[in-house]
Amino acid sequence: MRDLLQEILEGELPPGEWLPSEVRMSEERGVSRTTVRGAVEALRKLGILEVRHGRGQCVRAEEDWDVLDEEVLAAIMGARRLDLVREILDCQAMLEPSAAALAARRATDAAVEELASRHEELVRAAGGRRRRGGALEDPVVAAEIEFHRSVARMAGNRPLQRMLMPIGTALALARRELAAGEEEALVRALRRTL
Repeated sequence: MRDLLQEILEGELPPGEWLPSEVRMSEERGVSRTTVRGAVEALRKLGILEVRHGRGQCVRAEEDWDVLDEEVLAAIMGARRLDLVREILDCQAMLEPSAAALAARRATDAAVEELASRHEELVRAAGGRRRRGGALEDPVVAAEIEFHRSVARMAGNRPLQRMLMPIGTALALARRELAAGEEEALVRALRRTL
């Protein structure tokens, strides 16, 4: 699934392009047809592929993708797509201040303690060495995601929490994937929104 998504993001399989047959993809990638079928189904659920029975699978336009799914976010951030970062910053600017205000009004002592603990974890992780591997496995990314989730939980509003979770994930992933100069610009933009 990740390989296909990467090919789509790199333009090897542009929107409107029909994928090779299941048999051909299986042979080219050295995996079973069941594996190919699973990957295609996963990408269909994320809005990336359209499956037409009897015709095959076609790449959909990015506007149809579930850009808040962690796998899709990680792939897009890995492709250094700053357009999505800007859109997510817009969402954050609209939602996170309201969540923080609700959290401040509703915070229990235990919730404040949890948030302080998450902040300490984030500071500790930021001072350590970054791990190689997937962005979601990076301790700094994981700590930042948990910090954002704690704020959302403190707000005590489940729909708002569900909306904020992928935004925090996206911003943490973006900071990991961006080059130093781009990261500084992103941090400045984040400070303006808070």
